[in-house]
Amino acid sequence: MESGDIQKLNDLIHQVSDDKKPIAEQLLKELVFMSGTLENLKDTIREKGEIDLFKQGKQEFLRESPAMKTYNTTVQRYSLLWKQFADLLPQSDAYEGSELFEFLKQE
Repeated sequence: MESGDIQKLNDLIHQVSDDKKPIAEQLLKELVFMSGTLENLKDTIREKGEIDLFKQGKQEFLRESPAMKTYNTTVQRYSLLWKQFADLLPQSDAYEGSELFEFLKQE
C-alpha cells in the first residue's frame, strides 16, 4: 500500500463516528500490515512458484507451497477487514463514482 493510499484512508477515518474511530484506526493498521505481508508473499511465490516438492523420508509429492497457502488465507482475511472498515463509514450515495469509492472497490 502506497503512502498516498494510506493518506486517503486516514482521511476517511475522520468520517467515522467518534465511538467507532478506535476500531477504524486499528483496522487501518492491520490493513497496512497485511498489504505489506501480501506483497512479500507474492514476491516469494513469484520467486519459488505456487507448487513445491515435499520430501519426507521416502515420500515425495507436489503440494501447494507454504507461501501460496499463507497468501490465500491472508488475502481472504484482508478482504474481510476491508469490508469491516467500509462498514464503519457513513452510508451515502455521495461516494458512488468518487475516486476513493473506486479505490475501495478494487481492494
